[in-house]
Amino acid sequence: MKNLRKQKINMLLTAIIICISVVAVGVVYTPKILKMDMKVVETGSMSPTIKPYSLIYIKPYDNFEDYRVGDIVTFTDNYQQKSFTHRIVEIDEQTQSFVTKGDANKENDLGKTSAEYAEGKVEATIPYLGYLVKFLRYTAVKIVIAIIYIAWAAIEIELFIAERKKAYD
Repeated sequence: MKNLRKQKINMLLTAIIICISVVAVGVVYTPKILKMDMKVVETGSMSPTIKPYSLIYIKPYDNFEDYRVGDIVTFTDNYQQKSFTHRIVEIDEQTQSFVTKGDANKENDLGKTSAEYAEGKVEATIPYLGYLVKFLRYTAVKIVIAIIYIAWAAIEIELFIAERKKAYD
């Protein structure tokens, strides 16, 4: 009876770990396959469209002509190492730049942002998943997750060996 209970618990834990792993791999690697970048929006300037700590997927566009008024675009200033995600409200074709605005902001952003800083359009968002992504970036968390996986694998191996012994006895 106890052995059956242990097996059921083990099967449940295995199913949970596999599901979490599949979702994690999907969230991280699907955008890479689709040639998209992934970022976390940390502010509320795009609320309610994009909530703080949402995970966003950005599809790069090389041509200035691919951008339209209304597009939500992530801009990155490589010099300052800062990025922001706002909506295009006006396009200046002469200077190839954009006037942008956060949906939650009353005023447009100051000045124009050059198209050279456009990383791409936001194609998808997953609300609140950014909290998890930020949390998983800590080295200590990665170590704990590795320990959990190693412990799980050790238990699986031990159960397999016990089953084999039982079958030969």
